[in-house]
Amino acid sequence: MKFAVAAALLAALFCIAQARYTLLFDVNKVPANVANADKSNDFQIDELKRHHHKKNHTKEPKEHGGEKDPKMQALVDKMYAADTDRPGPNDFKLDWGNHVSGEQDESQNPLFSFVNESIFQKPVYSKLIDMYNRNLFTADVCKAEPDMGGFRKQILMDVMKTFTATPMFQAAFQYLQEEGVAQGTLEEFLPELFTLWFGTYSRCHGALGSSGWEHVFLGEWKGSTVDGQHDWVRYYLLEKAGKINYHGYDKYDGQLTGTFQYTWEDYLKKTGGFLIHTSPAFDFSLFTACVYTHSGSDGCKFTIEGYELGVTSYKQKCDDGTCLSTSYPTN
Repeated sequence: MKFAVAAALLAALFCIAQARYTLLFDVNKVPANVANADKSNDFQIDELKRHHHKKNHTKEPKEHGGEKDPKMQALVDKMYAADTDRPGPNDFKLDWGNHVSGEQDESQNPLFSFVNESIFQKPVYSKLIDMYNRNLFTADVCKAEPDMGGFRKQILMDVMKTFTATPMFQAAFQYLQEEGVAQGTLEEFLPELFTLWFGTYSRCHGALGSSGWEHVFLGEWKGSTVDGQHDWVRYYLLEKAGKINYHGYDKYDGQLTGTFQYTWEDYLKKTGGFLIHTSPAFDFSLFTACVYTHSGSDGCKFTIEGYELGVTSYKQKCDDGTCLSTSYPTN
């Protein structure tokens, strides 16, 4: 009798355990239609991501986020209207070629198809080009620059004074005075301005091998890459001499500016750019005003020819005080 009761009890416990196991298994089972729905949603999300991250290579005027300073916009308008030294629409021709995404050359032709070099007779160009031809700077940032003095300083001061004598910089200086940045006369401000642009600092193991001027208006070599180089005249002359090989564009805004890839000798510029439909004196004036009042990543915002542009600029400590680290246009 005892054995019969025990057997019945064991059988009952076995049935209960089997039922619980089945119930647990069914609860964790995912219906086929729910699984398919999740896969469909994942596909839609991936599609949205692909569309969201798709690059925009439009040549039409476009907007970017952030607030513009009306005073800065008024300054840019005034300087651009006063820039009679900038190349006219028939003074240059660009071939943007093909879009580039890797590090290969995707464009057969140079960026500049034509430049009317008669504009280089104007002082803002001739002084700059004369400075280029004198090889006053060492491209390698790991090699110290020569001491700033004597004939070298005289040549560089001459270029800067040519730029500061233009109506573009006169407008920029008035703006800096109104913003409380510049004190006294322009003559009194020049030593600080010279330090800002020509003071040296290190980008490589302590060697004083860089300055804002060299970085922006000449370009530098750092490792295997091009650092800086944000002047169209410098780029054009190097390209004409066969030292630059244009690869293709990332994006561009008409004939005004763009970002693109190229090699300078054996050094790669993955993403570079500069203003093109402006004079070097305009760029100098704009970059100076921006770094003093609206520094930072895309900190200086304005519109030119209907295009929403910006300038990224930074300062840093240097041998003589505070110097320009970089300044370049963004689009």
